Amino acid sequence: MASEINTQGVDTSYEPYSREPEYIAANQAFVETLPLKSGMKILDLACGTCTISELLFKIEPRLTIMALDLSRESLELGRKDFEANGFTLEDDLVLTKPVDGGGESRLVLIEGSADVLPFRDGWADLIFMGNSIHMLPDYDKLLTEVRRVMVPNGVFAFNSAFYAGTQAPGTDPFYRIWWQNALKHVLDQDAELRKQGKPGIPRKRGTASRARPWTSKEEWLGLMDKHGFKPYSVNERPVMMTSSSLKTIGSYSGLARLALSGYPVDIASKALEVAVDPSLEESGYEEVPRLWLEIATHKIG
Repeated sequence: MASEINTQGVDTSYEPYSREPEYIAANQAFVETLPLKSGMKILDLACGTCTISELLFKIEPRLTIMALDLSRESLELGRKDFEANGFTLEDDLVLTKPVDGGGESRLVLIEGSADVLPFRDGWADLIFMGNSIHMLPDYDKLLTEVRRVMVPNGVFAFNSAFYAGTQAPGTDPFYRIWWQNALKHVLDQDAELRKQGKPGIPRKRGTASRARPWTSKEEWLGLMDKHGFKPYSVNERPVMMTSSSLKTIGSYSGLARLALSGYPVDIASKALEVAVDPSLEESGYEEVPRLWLEIATHKIG
């Protein structure tokens, strides 16, 4: 997702969090468990700036990776990063890099939606979705497309830090304090504006009911079974959220809309960002553990 700097001076996109060391380390640990082989054809779905593609190439450089995302700006940022790391742009889409001993790394950047894939049937050996599957509006449509473009017995793997169960046991008090402090920040701003004779901060009520509940591990496994995927690895990985990580994920518009429903997103994002440090201190945490769901499957048939 591309940068979205607003009047509050905060980036409400997912991009800042995807650059946090903890985020990269968690994805790397999962990617290292995948059965990568030289010459594989891989699809990096909802790739953002191609962080996952970079991790895959580090493990096995002789890959062809199709990196697909809705955001042209994110793909452009990814292109620049790969060029800075020695890849050559052959045209507007394809980047390559020779591998010592022969062969090459090949990355193809594609602008598009993960649930309408511009690939022929049975093309991909492995498909990976890095912390994005929960964002798709229609899981059945997505999984039908994923299955279509995979080879028989191909691998489909994804992770998510936004599922029912992501808040580690015992951390509820921190989140409650964080939400409360963020709301107080908004209400204090509202009171100050009204004191100055200005309009307060508007809130559109009734938006929370339209938010989709986070999917549970059991529900994800049910969806895998429904669409012909057999899980061979299911894991809930503890990831420590530092102050910096909490600020970047708090400012993400998707979380801000949920935590402070109805308030303007830029104001809600800023409130969650500034409330992190006092909430950590008040709850007695230096870092907060969060669980990431990891599921790796084989296509049946």
